[in-house]
Amino acid sequence: MPAETPTKSTATLPAKPADPTAVDKAFDRFHPEMPKIPGVSGARLPSPASSSPVDTQRLMQILGAAAAIVAIVIAIAWWVKSGSRKATDSPAAELAAPESPLPQLPSFAVPAAQAGPKSVATVEELPKPWSAKKFTFVKLATNEEVPGIVVRLPGGALWAFALQEPYGKCELEYVADTGQLAAKYNFQASHPMVVNPCNNTVYDPLKVGPLGDNTWARGEVVQGSGLRPPLSIDIVVRGHSIVADRME
Repeated sequence: MPAETPTKSTATLPAKPADPTAVDKAFDRFHPEMPKIPGVSGARLPSPASSSPVDTQRLMQILGAAAAIVAIVIAIAWWVKSGSRKATDSPAAELAAPESPLPQLPSFAVPAAQAGPKSVATVEELPKPWSAKKFTFVKLATNEEVPGIVVRLPGGALWAFALQEPYGKCELEYVADTGQLAAKYNFQASHPMVVNPCNNTVYDPLKVGPLGDNTWARGEVVQGSGLRPPLSIDIVVRGHSIVADRME
């Protein structure tokens, strides 16, 4: 028998759709067709990585503008602060500020004058009659300082007395210029005198005046309203030193 020749199947294949993706979607179970939702587009938003160069440039411009604004604000704040500091440091502010206390300097104690007997001059300092030297005598009982003077009289005697007025506060003066005695005190004298410039009383060193109770003192009042001679200071010569011993 003759061999049988294969016969072609008369079955027809389905017609291929015009849209190839339709076949893929119809036969691909891993890509099922999503339902259509009204109002929702199938387009996707671009990812950040896919941003266009135009958007990046715009972002950089915004950041640059923000940085410039921040810098301007900082500069204005610094200027305002600097102006207020200068106003505080101005001369007017310095004048209004209370003065700081001055630093305390160490004090140095000045020793008080020695009370009682003390050397007030030397013999060589009173070489001739009417030579004189002032000194300060300190009372032993009260520690009071009293100005005094010692005078060498004719014949070598020494007379010391307080320059403080008796019963008053005026200071006596030893006047060796007889011309001044005549012009200022209207008193004619041949030797130096002691005067009270407050009441024009004149005391004579060569005369003694009474104090009462049979007591006498050198320096009798020869003019003026003085009540008594000057207060005497006892003098002792020790070697070449003239020592004021005690006060009347």
